[in-house]
Amino acid sequence: MKLKFLVFSLFLVKFQVVHGQNDNERDIEWNENDPRWEKKVPNWWDEDNFVPPVGPDEEKSKGFWNNRGQNILKSKLEKKINENTARNVVIFIGDGMGLSTLMATRSYIGDVNRELSFEKFHHTGLAKTYCINYQVPDSACTATAILTGVKNNYGTIGVDGNVKLRDCSAQQDKDSHLSSILKHAQDAGKSTGIVTTTRITHATPAAGYAKTSSRYWESNEFGSEGCDDVALQLIHGDVGSKLDVAMGGGRRHFLSNTNGGGLRTDNRNLIEEFLIAKKEIGKNPQVVQNRSELMNIKAVSTDSILGLFAQSHMEYKLLADPQVQPALSEMVEKTMEILKKNDNGFVLIVEGGRIDSAHHETTAKLALDEAVEFQNAVSVVKNLTNEDDTLIVVTSDHSTVLTVGGYMPRGYNILGPGDYSRSDQMWFFSLSYANGPGYDDHINPSGGRQNPRGKHYLDPKFRQPTTVPEDDETHAGEDVGVYANGPFSHIFTGVYEQNYIAHAIMYAACIGPDEFLKNPQCHNNTAKNNKFSFLIFILSFITSINWII
Repeated sequence: MKLKFLVFSLFLVKFQVVHGQNDNERDIEWNENDPRWEKKVPNWWDEDNFVPPVGPDEEKSKGFWNNRGQNILKSKLEKKINENTARNVVIFIGDGMGLSTLMATRSYIGDVNRELSFEKFHHTGLAKTYCINYQVPDSACTATAILTGVKNNYGTIGVDGNVKLRDCSAQQDKDSHLSSILKHAQDAGKSTGIVTTTRITHATPAAGYAKTSSRYWESNEFGSEGCDDVALQLIHGDVGSKLDVAMGGGRRHFLSNTNGGGLRTDNRNLIEEFLIAKKEIGKNPQVVQNRSELMNIKAVSTDSILGLFAQSHMEYKLLADPQVQPALSEMVEKTMEILKKNDNGFVLIVEGGRIDSAHHETTAKLALDEAVEFQNAVSVVKNLTNEDDTLIVVTSDHSTVLTVGGYMPRGYNILGPGDYSRSDQMWFFSLSYANGPGYDDHINPSGGRQNPRGKHYLDPKFRQPTTVPEDDETHAGEDVGVYANGPFSHIFTGVYEQNYIAHAIMYAACIGPDEFLKNPQCHNNTAKNNKFSFLIFILSFITSINWII
């Protein structure tokens, strides 16, 4: 049996390599004179001249699919339920990374039969993403649900549903404040960190440490007078000030608009205040603004990192200078070096935030490339941790209106033309959006669709066609995937409200309010810690007696 499994594994490797060799062909655009444009009805089986596409040779065999199915079944049956306490937790949020994005990303990296790193995790579920006042959510209410366990209103962060958007007075009512997973982790003596490719003050990362009635109050120039803005809460807030690592973009929200090159109107330099505050409590902090500075940090001599790599959002990886801007996977790896120093464990939030940004611009290639880097970051954490004591949860805050349409044959580039319309006698792109700014790029002024022939669809800034014109593509309301690996990952299966994710994480990690359900290992760990503390006390007492004698 082991020999058969080894042979099949080698077969799969060969299969993947063979398909990988075709990547260069897939990256060549159909130029204006490509004969494929002349194929009028390639996929309509009711036509006399229809010739069906041919799939990979390996997949024609029933043995291929039976072996694959049996191996998946075997791996499922062999996996034992892990009910250890999660000493470490890493929460990955792919902003805007809906199921259509995942399918398109698989195709983008080679073929639809590929697996993204987190799709190999042992347990999966689906989360319902609505806000309490909107069916289609934003990142503020969804990130609040994921990280605090409570759903709330659109645009609000870290406060309950009694606080409406931009209601500063209600925001200051502490009874409405919510405690995030990071707060509970800090109370338990764990290290904490946030890494994102958006502004560190943006909606998703802010849900880890801020409480605000408006996600737009990132710094004080946006009308937050009377309420602490998000950047201020990162540096001086109850949770933000205790973060060991915070990395992303958004430098402008920490600097004065008079002489600091920022947006703040209060003449404060929050970066300097970060350094002063950390040093006052005996920490050795570092501020980094480019890849070189980040890579040169020595974890052994560094306690806290504030990384601000851009004035606003970080640049898309595909467009960034890799010598200047660190990749998400590099930021995560350096963060892990800092957080792993704590024997009590850590909780880390990682956001692939620019997936959503690219979708808003209907630049699908950039979105898919950001999703690839996101799954690279997941691989980094998986390789640096042990699933016996580290829970990894990968999810999205919400989906987008990206659609994969038409009957695209295998092997076609997911970004390019995939099917032919008999209605207007033209090819059309497989990827499109229900709404967004790409509308005018594909519509003739006199009406009707532009012929896609000659369009440079592999240009990273190429905008896919949309059905409805919008300045910004919108989010979508369908459920999103949840992928879990490690202690208590089995409790993430099923279909549930998005806020359940936080409750499941707290249960697995033995953190959270005393009145919440606790897994049995929590009591065992407490007893062990008490015994250990008692032994330390006895040894210290004996040592002191001997010293006196």
